[in-house]
Amino acid sequence: MTLINKKKTLISTIIVSFVIILIATFMFAEHLSRQNSPKNISDVIKNINLVDQNGSQFNKKSLNEKPSLLFFGFTHCPEICPTTLTQLSSVTENLKPPINLTNIIFVTLDPKRDTQDHLKDYIQYFNKNVIAITGKINEIKSLADNWNVFFETIGSSKDNYNLNHTASVFMLDRKGVFRGTIAWGENEESIIKKIINLNKY
Repeated sequence: MTLINKKKTLISTIIVSFVIILIATFMFAEHLSRQNSPKNISDVIKNINLVDQNGSQFNKKSLNEKPSLLFFGFTHCPEICPTTLTQLSSVTENLKPPINLTNIIFVTLDPKRDTQDHLKDYIQYFNKNVIAITGKINEIKSLADNWNVFFETIGSSKDNYNLNHTASVFMLDRKGVFRGTIAWGENEESIIKKIINLNKY
């Protein structure tokens, strides 16, 4: 074998090896992504006990086979929660058919103060498609953990305290499959495009 042929063989071997490593890396990354991605919401809520503002069990039927915007917060939140709910209410209400009326699921992270009755009073100021969810804190945490939602209590007073929490909105298609997020402060045009795309699944 000539020197030129040896060099060609060596280069070909290096290229093939690189491609194999690249494919293996991609497949491993895809595997990790699937392992760490949120489960279908229907698979999560069937194993936990939560109720809506009317006292009805929160389950697969609650979603009415519609796309959903899932948000975790609390009613005593001074800015992020009311702003998010107001914006989502306005955007979803103004989207016309064939775009489906999208569920807005507001899960409290403060069930001690956010009782069923309190949530019912709170969401009347927003759109009719808002579903407020409460229950025992450990059950709420099980739901929140599926989307890696962070929250912590700030302040030592028994009744006068605040919460730090993840402010993202999680987008779920009509089958309950996670399809992306809406960031806190994201512009309305971007939100509208995302909700329209969500309706395509």
